[in-house]
Formats: sequence, structure tokens, C-alpha cells
Amino acid sequence: MVTVLPVDWMGESDLLRAATAVACGAGHPVAGALLREADARIVSVVEARNCERSPCGGAAGVVSGSRILVGGPEWLLSNGVDLTEAGAVPLCDGVLFVSTDGRFAGTIAVAA
Repeated sequence: MVTVLPVDWMGESDLLRAATAVACGAGHPVAGALLREADARIVSVVEARNCERSPCGGAAGVVSGSRILVGGPEWLLSNGVDLTEAGAVPLCDGVLFVSTDGRFAGTIAVAA
């Protein structure tokens, strides 16, 4: 099960599309689950460019001209993302934080 929780300026489909593109392009471990969820929601996933996976479990890439980061809160913070809008998101395994162009965009929870 995948739960997509965007901030108010980002749509669910856009958040899922961007995170899935980067996760797939970088070979992130949750890429398969995100891709299955995108298929189930009939969300077309575009190809991400310049994808890379960090040793600490994050992934980065460019989707439709925007730099997307996917990973834990520490990784986003270390890349200069302000997580104030994240509020009281539970910090547990399976919760991905997503940013676009340095701005927090939402979270995606992937349950086993």
C-alpha cells in the first residue's frame, strides 16, 4: 500500500509521478512499489534525467526541468530543503520525503 501526501501546492499525481521517475531512474529500492502504484492510479511516469542514488538512501534527478529529491528527512535537510511544511510526519521506515527545486513537496509512505 502506498499513501501519497502532497503539500497544498502539489497534486498527488504530480508528486507520485516525480518521485517514481527519480526512484526508477536511480534504482531506489522502493521504485517497484511506486511504479505499481502509479500504474494502479493510471499516472503516466516520465523519464527522469541525471539520476543518482546517494549512499544514505536518497535519490535525485531532474523531471520536466525540476530537480527532485527523494529520501529521508536528514538527506533532504543536508541538501538545503526546509522541512517546516512537513509538520509532524512520522519518521519511520517506508516514509519518503520529496522535494522539487529545493522546496518540500510532500511525503509518500510505502507499506510492505
